[in-house]
Amino acid sequence: MPLPQSTSPSDLRSAAIVAKPTWWRSPQRVWLRRAIFQVHLWLGIVLALYCIAIGLSGAALVFHEELEQAIYGDQLQVSPAPRHISLAATVQRIQHDRPGWTVVGLRDFHASDKAALALLRPASQPATTNLRYVYFNPNDGSTLQDRMRYSGLLGWIFHLHLYLLAGRVGLTVSGWMAIGLLLLCISGIVVWWPGVTRWTRSLVLRSGVSWRRFNWDLHSVVGFWVSLALTAVTLTGIYFAFPLPVAAAVVKLTRGDLKQAVDYVVLPRALPSKPGTPVLDIDQALSVIEKHMQDAPPAEYLQIPQQTGDIYAGLSYYPTTAQYVDARRVAIDPHSGALLRSVDTRSAPLGVRIVLYFHTIHFGTFAGTGGIGLLVRALWVLIGISPALLAVTGLLMYWNRKLRPLFLRWRKS
Repeated sequence: MPLPQSTSPSDLRSAAIVAKPTWWRSPQRVWLRRAIFQVHLWLGIVLALYCIAIGLSGAALVFHEELEQAIYGDQLQVSPAPRHISLAATVQRIQHDRPGWTVVGLRDFHASDKAALALLRPASQPATTNLRYVYFNPNDGSTLQDRMRYSGLLGWIFHLHLYLLAGRVGLTVSGWMAIGLLLLCISGIVVWWPGVTRWTRSLVLRSGVSWRRFNWDLHSVVGFWVSLALTAVTLTGIYFAFPLPVAAAVVKLTRGDLKQAVDYVVLPRALPSKPGTPVLDIDQALSVIEKHMQDAPPAEYLQIPQQTGDIYAGLSYYPTTAQYVDARRVAIDPHSGALLRSVDTRSAPLGVRIVLYFHTIHFGTFAGTGGIGLLVRALWVLIGISPALLAVTGLLMYWNRKLRPLFLRWRKS
């Protein structure tokens, strides 16, 4: 009869290590992972409709400039010609023809072969986000198109994506929901980890499985591959809702100076003046601003003062691959034309530079307009669709695992 084999202390320790659940080998048995799964589950249920709406609308807006050109391009054609009217006279005409509306800004007013844009707000609702867009011929001042910002299907999609169709209140609600979506992304990565022996199988879809298993795999695989980009898009979306807190946090994390950073994001106030002091007209103000643009291209956008304390501000973008990153902003006093501030974002602190990339990251335009840029934006369309796909597959998983058995038991009883 063979003698029983003795068990060494090292064997006992190895057995204990294997038996004890760990994140490395059997994360499904770890209590903390189970708790995070519950957080992920209920966040997904609560935010499912938001994920579908914000994801699909975001995917549609990746190519919004091309869509606007396709929809409105023919109406905005301008033949090159000498300029016969000043901007001040054009703005005066636009406001005269639209009582109760005030021009608050001008865009694309330098080119002679492109429609310029006047942005108007109703005097009775100065805080509204639904601006009136009046496109005009910069050469003769004639109106080419007059529409509301949220008119048409594309305008409705933009309103849905940014404001949830509820103005500034919707923007705040969307910001908090985006924070929930960020937690959903982070918890999803934790929940995805299947253990060291199975992680490679969780990177690809498997064939020959049931539709329930395929739905599970689809949720897991897609969630993993889009996690990094989706987290970046979500984080930049939170910035749009809470710009100052997010920007301040980024500046602090990069050990920047908040007081220095403020000069790049907050416009100054006008100098004190006596009541009745005349205000420079638009052409005079623009001429002063252009003198301070230095090596920057001509201003693309001009902010027009509306009330006491407001200033003229011109914004010019340097030609770069990433949109809206390298710019010069010039602010002048509306009465004297004195320079109040001139900043070049190319020399901004690191934290401010990071924040300036948020818009181009959110919409996938950081790779430019060439072939690579088109591929990146096409990928961003898929990233935009992914929250809707993950919401639907997640709800199906919950139905298959929880609701369907309850429903079947209820039917039997």
